[in-house]
Amino acid sequence: MRKAVLVILSAVLILTGCSTTISVPYLQPSVIDMGGYRNLAVASAVPYSGYVPSSRWVRGIDFRAARYHVYGGFSSSTAASVAAYATDELMDTLSSSGFFNILPPSQTDAILESGSYGMDISEEFRRRGYDAVMIPRISGMTVDEFLYSVPHEVWWRDSDGRKHRRIEYDYYYEQSAHIEYTITVIDTETGRVAVRRTFADSDKREDIFNPGWIRLSDTGYLFRRMLRSFNAGILHQFVPIARTYDVSLMKNKPEDKKAEAAYDMAKDGDYEGAEALFLSRWQENSHLPSGYNAALLMAASGSFDDAIALLGEVMDKYSSSDVRMLYRDLQTVRSRNEEAIDQVTGASSASALPADNGNAVYAAAMGR
Repeated sequence: MRKAVLVILSAVLILTGCSTTISVPYLQPSVIDMGGYRNLAVASAVPYSGYVPSSRWVRGIDFRAARYHVYGGFSSSTAASVAAYATDELMDTLSSSGFFNILPPSQTDAILESGSYGMDISEEFRRRGYDAVMIPRISGMTVDEFLYSVPHEVWWRDSDGRKHRRIEYDYYYEQSAHIEYTITVIDTETGRVAVRRTFADSDKREDIFNPGWIRLSDTGYLFRRMLRSFNAGILHQFVPIARTYDVSLMKNKPEDKKAEAAYDMAKDGDYEGAEALFLSRWQENSHLPSGYNAALLMAASGSFDDAIALLGEVMDKYSSSDVRMLYRDLQTVRSRNEEAIDQVTGASSASALPADNGNAVYAAAMGR
């Protein structure tokens, strides 16, 4: 039986090893069309100003833990440090994408502050060549903390060798945190909000409590961890991202001996040579796998129109679910890629909202 299993596993490995996967690169458009806002001024994140912890002191949820008095892990500086961290994370995320021409927070903040002295904020950003202002704000923070005890048995022997049992207690703390992080984009041409997105998350941690402590661990750790988790979502919302559509070559069935060399070429990375040979086999004898594979390799080189046209020819001759699926998927990939290219080139338009160039919109975005 063991020998039979080994033979089956070997066959599976051989079949898997013979399958070559082709990656079709394309751009995934962002959820929000930022094509008209690539010259972007980014402000510092506005700290949360509300009341965060439920109490200055951490409570014990049982009578043994209740005897300890310890300060919570949220201090007066936590909100400011979390906002500063949010600013750094947002700048790193947007800058690394290469999509935006960014005015940094130090300069953006100065212009926003000048609005308090009568300067037209939108006009000043336009004068400097910036299409939009992004204002991040910590719009919500909550913290809940408590102590609790856990009993455990301790056994010991007296001088006569008799066993005795006593109950001792270990102490733990739990910290739960929730954050809401709002990003507002204001169109400097119209002076209106172009888009607003809020990201929210909750997190917690439990650890051993040392009765000698006067304060629990800083809850800023939890907030920073949640802010990092927003980076992928921010990119998804605001930035076109490079993706790949991965598909395996169709196997050589029905077998065409002359097509075997094309499979070897593709395996070795010679996609251009493999495409040419697969295409010739399709044109000479309408070999289904060759037509499919030639189209897939065309798409991998960025020739989506040629690939889709070839798959249309293949579908005219054969009824194949694999061909139909690749045809539909490549149409979707092409459409997404074209939309993303419009965003990258700035061909997409900015907001068509009517102008309202007052400074109040900026103050509202900052929660003032």
